[in-house]
Amino acid sequence: MVLIICSETHGGNIIIFGVGISGLTLAHELVKKDFKILIIEKDVDFGGMARSRIEENSIPSEHSWRGYAPFYKNTFQIMKEIPFNDKTIYDNLTIPIVFYLLYDTIKDYKPRTTMKDKIILLFLGINYLFADSRRKYYYSYDIEPFLKKHLSNDGYNFIINYLAGMGYGLNKREVSMGHIFHFSSIKYAHFGRHNHSHDIGQVQYDHNSYGKWHVMDGPTNEVWIEPWINDLKIKGVEFMNNAELVKLNYENNSIISAEVTHRGSTIILKSNDYILSANPYNTVSIFENSNMVKLHNEFKLLTDTTKSKQISFRVALDKDINYPINNIAFMLPDSEFEITWYPQEKHWKNKPNIKSLWSGTMIDFETNGLLFNKSTEMLTNEELKEEITVQILRSKSFQKLIYDNNGFNITKEDIDFIEIWYEWSYIDGKQEQNNKKWANNIYNEQYRMSQATDYDNLFLSGAHTNTTINLWSMEGAVESGKITSNLILDKYDKEKIEHYQHIDPLVIRILQNVDNGLYKLNLPPLFNVIIFIVILLIIYAIYKTINVKKLYKKILRMGKLGRNHA
Repeated sequence: MVLIICSETHGGNIIIFGVGISGLTLAHELVKKDFKILIIEKDVDFGGMARSRIEENSIPSEHSWRGYAPFYKNTFQIMKEIPFNDKTIYDNLTIPIVFYLLYDTIKDYKPRTTMKDKIILLFLGINYLFADSRRKYYYSYDIEPFLKKHLSNDGYNFIINYLAGMGYGLNKREVSMGHIFHFSSIKYAHFGRHNHSHDIGQVQYDHNSYGKWHVMDGPTNEVWIEPWINDLKIKGVEFMNNAELVKLNYENNSIISAEVTHRGSTIILKSNDYILSANPYNTVSIFENSNMVKLHNEFKLLTDTTKSKQISFRVALDKDINYPINNIAFMLPDSEFEITWYPQEKHWKNKPNIKSLWSGTMIDFETNGLLFNKSTEMLTNEELKEEITVQILRSKSFQKLIYDNNGFNITKEDIDFIEIWYEWSYIDGKQEQNNKKWANNIYNEQYRMSQATDYDNLFLSGAHTNTTINLWSMEGAVESGKITSNLILDKYDKEKIEHYQHIDPLVIRILQNVDNGLYKLNLPPLFNVIIFIVILLIIYAIYKTINVKKLYKKILRMGKLGRNHA
């Protein structure tokens, strides 16, 4: 092995490790402030877990199909700054998509909740909204068993399978009350505080906090990641792929160099500042190799308490298929694997080289399927393909939808091929992925860390760090990049960049401070106290009304007696 030493400080400025959305956000913001940036990626392809690629059969594949939530304020702002032809990346977002729920039996396709469901959810949601100090408990409270017990089946499907699983990519067996209701807070407590008007064709729509989700009009790398990288290169950002950070060397509280393996050699890189924007699982090894005990232990707690194996797939069909609308996506609530997918060819400007192409994800990785009585993580790739086929085609709601719009049903023979994302491999009786996915749960929330470290020139970034969106998501990745950028800018006394914080309005924060006082006194939550007071007032009003009526009747009787006496 050849040891190459770069004795000069890299250009004078910053090395970023990780070319995912967070790392690209850092480069995007810091290069505008005249920093010289070197960004390093251990994989051959850029984009992290947002990336897509073209397979050998010329069919596009992706790490997982992704929706862009209406409250992705920081993400949309970044997209508007990245040129794409004569427009921007923001213009590559499609019109809002509509989710259809496809049950095994024939039902309507809309998410449903009963009045009882709405009352329970409203009660829990307002309790969360008014809370501040109590949220630590709410983020550790497993809400799934409670909702399973008290909501209707449709209400449970809507909250746990539809929103938490499919929408936010959470593991339903470890989903907290905090994460469920944080997004309701973002959507409805902000009253449309962040609107983005947009035109596509002859259709105008708004992105706002309570709107619908969107997808891209082409493969993620082609319509977002690659144009972004090209723009950064034009601005002077340097990229190095297939190069893996192995170790950080330090003296006292400063990093002095980074050891990177690249094409069989070890390169020693030096810079003023270093930013780790890597997968948290890979980061554990980096800190272990670097003998950075505190950071290693913190990341190990973060990752050891997390389990997420959501496997993505593509289904190609040799058949043109019509749907009620083109901007459509599907979820199978009765599927053991909670399969969700959308027909890409209906959303993309350039149709894939196949008549119909579905891109999907299996959300539930612990429930056993019917064919092999195994969960997704215990199945081989071929067994996964069989389960996907059966679970989709057995849905009578789906088959009815297809027949109503095409005059035929879809059978197994219509499927040209099924592809599992290339990183998933069946090893020693279990599905494993090179780049493991981190996801929020009831165990790891307490271990999420700040973007600053005890080292004066080492910073962290990524959706696993603390953000106001508080979700491992594209918005979380972008926001973390903005937070870290501002830490760097503050260090060098430079003007900070715009960072939208997903915080509650002032009136809500005032109520949260009141609840903090109740919390310190070991009293019930503010909303419960309000309900209790309202009930007492109602009882008192009823009591007073009854007494007034009694007094009125007494006066009438006295008056009658007086007249009789006269």
